[in-house]
Amino acid sequence: MKTVEKISWNEDELFNYVKAGNKDAFEQLYRNHSVGIYCNLRKMTKNDALAKELLQDVFIKVWEKKAVLNPKKPFQFYLFRIAQNSVTDFYRRVRRDNHMIENLRLLTSEITHQPIESVIAGEEEELMLKAMEALPPQRKKIFILCKLEGKSYEEVSGLLGISTSTIGDHIVKGTKYIRKQLIKAGDILLFLGF
Repeated sequence: MKTVEKISWNEDELFNYVKAGNKDAFEQLYRNHSVGIYCNLRKMTKNDALAKELLQDVFIKVWEKKAVLNPKKPFQFYLFRIAQNSVTDFYRRVRRDNHMIENLRLLTSEITHQPIESVIAGEEEELMLKAMEALPPQRKKIFILCKLEGKSYEEVSGLLGISTSTIGDHIVKGTKYIRKQLIKAGDILLFLGF
């Protein structure tokens, strides 16, 4: 692959180098546009962590679809379109996940005569689901794939196009966060007499 000298490139040249798979040009385009896209995502989501997560998703999608980019359209056009779609997709997933949690809640509330251990287990499961919902989108996706669906780090790496060490990092941080939330809630359950 041809290397790109680090000089001032115009957007068309960078765009063509990215389309050809040049990582140096891609990094330069990231540096040129990431702040603007982040600000746009931050404005749409009103959440710093989510905006950062979606920013990474935007550039991952650009890299994955680099072969089909049309150099006649400005690069910024692609970035803003992908950013808008990423936000829309995220909120769609949130609505779907919230619907699933609500269905689980209804299902557990229909069972009225349960032994106390069963009630506590159900409350812990609900707390775990709530804690899982609070994870950043990528971490939540990885946690669900590995912990709930039982996929290996290698399988998830292949699905998401990220390294197994990154997956491991997400799992460790996600597990730590969920455990902390369950411990906090456990103190409340003990206080209430359970």
